[in-house]
Amino acid sequence: MIRNSGMTLLELILAIALLSILVAATAPSLRGIIEQRRGDEVIGVLRDAIELGRATAISSGRLATICRSGNGASCGGRWQEGMIVFIDADGDRRPDSPGTLVRAFRFPTSNGTIRWRSFGNRQYLQMTPLGFTRNQNGNFTWCPADGDNSNARQLIVNAAGRLREAVDSDGDGVREGSNGRPIECD
Repeated sequence: MIRNSGMTLLELILAIALLSILVAATAPSLRGIIEQRRGDEVIGVLRDAIELGRATAISSGRLATICRSGNGASCGGRWQEGMIVFIDADGDRRPDSPGTLVRAFRFPTSNGTIRWRSFGNRQYLQMTPLGFTRNQNGNFTWCPADGDNSNARQLIVNAAGRLREAVDSDGDGVREGSNGRPIECD
């Protein structure tokens, strides 16, 4: 006697239904994990650029500028398009010559927005040869494209040029920014 070891149509339909329920239940958490990873990548690039700007200013003994750059060669555009780090001996926020451009940075993802808020609301960051900011303490905030505050990230820059990331100190699922209040995506 030959036994059939396959599945019946009813068993197959039940298996597919269970699998669909499991996928539907995990999809929102998977989306959140993806957005968290994107935020981590953006903060990592921002951190690298600021640390490079600070190290460049110290090692060269001259002012270094970090600014948003859409073209990778001059200041302008939006932060999420990229940024450049360059030696800015005269402090005019323009690369003085091609050799003064240290590096152009691009973000691995274009989803979301980045904003820089600083003392004096300047849309650049300058580092002195001592490694301090040029009176520009502030913060970079990344908000995901869906505007979900729980996935927002913030990198805080103090006047001494030191960096720290915003943390969720009260356990409500949203990080508190430099002002001590939950980060808001607007």
